[in-house]
Amino acid sequence: MRTFIFGFILFLCVILLSFIMICNSSAMEIVSESLEYFGEEKKIIAIGDVYMSDITFDLKAQKVIYYENTGDIEAYGDLYYNDDEITAWAEEGKLNRDKKTGFLKNALLHIKKQEIWIKASEIERLSEIKYKAKKATFSTCEPEPDTSQPWCFTGEFVDLVIDETLTSKITTFKVKDVPVLFSPVFWGPAGGTKKSGFLPLKFGNSNTRGVRLSPAYYLVIDSNKDATFYLDYFSKIGVGKGIEYRYLDFDTKGMWYGYHIKDKKLNKEFIELRGIHLQKIKGVDFLADLNYVNKNNFYREYGDVRSASNTYLFKEFGKDLSARYDRFLQSSVEVSVPGVQSRFYLLGQGFKDLKEGGISPPLKAELGYVVYPYSIGQFNINFNTSLAEFYKKNGLKGQRFEIGPQISHSMGDSVKLTQSLVLKEIFYNLDKTSPYEDTSHREMIQYNAKSFIRFYKSGQDLTHLIEPFVEGVFVGVNGKPPILKDAEVIDDTALLRTGIFNKLNFRNFSLQARIVQVYDFRAKNGWDKLYPILVEGRVSFWKINFGFDTYQNISKRRIERFNSDISFSPDETTSLSLSERYTRDGSLSPAYIWSTTLRDQYKYKEKEGGVKTYALTIAKKLSERWHFTTNLNYDAKGKELRDSSLNIKYTQSCWAANIAITRRPVEIQGKKTSEFSFLVIFELKGLGPIRVYERSGSS
Repeated sequence: MRTFIFGFILFLCVILLSFIMICNSSAMEIVSESLEYFGEEKKIIAIGDVYMSDITFDLKAQKVIYYENTGDIEAYGDLYYNDDEITAWAEEGKLNRDKKTGFLKNALLHIKKQEIWIKASEIERLSEIKYKAKKATFSTCEPEPDTSQPWCFTGEFVDLVIDETLTSKITTFKVKDVPVLFSPVFWGPAGGTKKSGFLPLKFGNSNTRGVRLSPAYYLVIDSNKDATFYLDYFSKIGVGKGIEYRYLDFDTKGMWYGYHIKDKKLNKEFIELRGIHLQKIKGVDFLADLNYVNKNNFYREYGDVRSASNTYLFKEFGKDLSARYDRFLQSSVEVSVPGVQSRFYLLGQGFKDLKEGGISPPLKAELGYVVYPYSIGQFNINFNTSLAEFYKKNGLKGQRFEIGPQISHSMGDSVKLTQSLVLKEIFYNLDKTSPYEDTSHREMIQYNAKSFIRFYKSGQDLTHLIEPFVEGVFVGVNGKPPILKDAEVIDDTALLRTGIFNKLNFRNFSLQARIVQVYDFRAKNGWDKLYPILVEGRVSFWKINFGFDTYQNISKRRIERFNSDISFSPDETTSLSLSERYTRDGSLSPAYIWSTTLRDQYKYKEKEGGVKTYALTIAKKLSERWHFTTNLNYDAKGKELRDSSLNIKYTQSCWAANIAITRRPVEIQGKKTSEFSFLVIFELKGLGPIRVYERSGSS
């Protein structure tokens, strides 16, 4: 009996040792109810609650066939697979442990890096980053048993490249299993880097433009070049086409945008071209800046639909791509050659007046030399000179030569004085200057000075800052030639500004105030030499902030302007603010009150109409998923509601929905009415915003 037991134990040890040797040879662990090894084929067949693992993956199934030489694995019944890149559940599958390839049948696949979930009848893993699927459903929402996903796409054939693109053919977008959108082909991003593909669609309806459909396609041309193609279909007015091209290199960068639409309702063609190109060529800087529209009212008609992005180039050079524009569109070409603390430049400029019936300034070609500020003792000196040629068909022509040295000086610490002196000598040789003076020269001298004293006290519970200041602006000029540059806009000026700034900070309370008074020595034609006094204040305590600013006309004993706002935040989830704006009818524009005198300022005193408006803003986070913001604006003078809006947002782990309702007063064919718009935007995790429904109308 003992011999039998000893022999049986020895037999088990041999079997176990053989199994350990097999496992160690492949660094593989296999646990199952039954296990059979075929030495000639180097094949292992495991049956019954199979668990298979090495340092790179874990696998579970009811039956597994493992081929040692090739690393191929066949798994059947309740397949579960997990590695650093994916987790998969399937009916059955074939995998290769070394190549990270495989084929899964009736499977659910979770790609961890992008949080993408794919459910398909067949999923093929071509490499660690490439996948193909048939009859697939994909989303970034984790599927739950017996529950439809918040959103998903279904596609007959899906190709996925991690950190590249996701492509699907015959695709339907569903919300809670309800079909919402259909597309024969869908491209989407599958990572954080730039990818080509269609951008979110825009759908809308308008009483003036009709039904709107606006697809856009983003194309990655290279790592430093990309483009966007826009299409705007309006059922009542026609089709708009746009293209935007961007590029960036070591010595070159730029952006160009073009848009065209033929408005069949107005029977007019509208064209817009905008762009910037900057380049360095052997130390020489080249700049091209184009801004053009063929119709003065382009931005009034189509400023709200244009789609150009506000990139770094437009921000850097102050281009505003919204519907708010200056009166003149300016296009320039400049070549600049740097020197020692200086530069030479050759500049060409053209202008377009957007005012209806306005007259555009003449074309300009200018050669100039600029010396950057350099120090001589306590003084900073800079200098510029330019020679310009102006031309306009049947209009002003001729030359302008300018010399403009400038010297500035600063001194002091607690008592500080800064001052600058600018001299300009301008010579003209112009034709057809009417209605302006035909002058041969203009001289200008401008002196600016500011002095302030700083008193500062700091304690454990209090800091106190007081800064009284006085500032003067004095300009002397002669002649009134045509306005060709900023220097021609300025007129004789003698302004003295004085005031005081005071700031108190306690532990739970802060107060700051500023008072400024301006005296105009050369005011005439009914102007008051003593300008309205500016008083500003702000108080913060507990959870309340209050601020105001007002212009008080002392000589006429009346308020010219009074603006105020108060906000209250009882907690981190709630914010309430109320503001009002009041401007007396006929009050002077602040542009005249606080700047150097402009030509004919006293003669054509620009006044503003009365304004009296109130605004209420409420923001509330109702829960982790719900929050809303509402804004109401009321015109007390016109006794009407101005631009107002309500925004509601609902957030889930893999998606969010925004509902925006807006109202604004408009004028259609001379009749005042109100335009309402309703917008729904879905923000899908991993894919960005998709504009699902937009509607606007008038009442």
